[in-house]
Amino acid sequence: MKKIFVLVFAASLFGCGSAPTVKEELGYEGHNSDGLAVSELLEQLKSNPDVQVRVERGWQIAEVKSERTLYSFTPETHPAHPSYVKREVVQKEGSILIETRARCGAAKDVCDQLVRDFIELNNRVQKSVGDK
Repeated sequence: MKKIFVLVFAASLFGCGSAPTVKEELGYEGHNSDGLAVSELLEQLKSNPDVQVRVERGWQIAEVKSERTLYSFTPETHPAHPSYVKREVVQKEGSILIETRARCGAAKDVCDQLVRDFIELNNRVQKSVGDK
């Protein structure tokens, strides 16, 4: 349980996001399962009393503790805006992983880079937890 908390806490310190409109080798698609626009999802999360929303370095971070999930919404000044990344801490086959999904409103190359950044971030967080 301590490792899960560390992953959630460490992941909450960072924010950036993305996803294009087509599936590609990075393993993401440009839509969420609810079909909500980025702004609609943010408003829905803000209206939920079980969700804590805070601003960190211009990013709006919505934390759903009951689901061990963080949503990171881009600031208006970010090249990938409007976008969000959803990260969920899950346990699979005895390992703790961060599942990442994204929706991006920018050009594919901008979205691709942001997804790569998040993959790298997730790998660093997982490695730092594994080292403890």
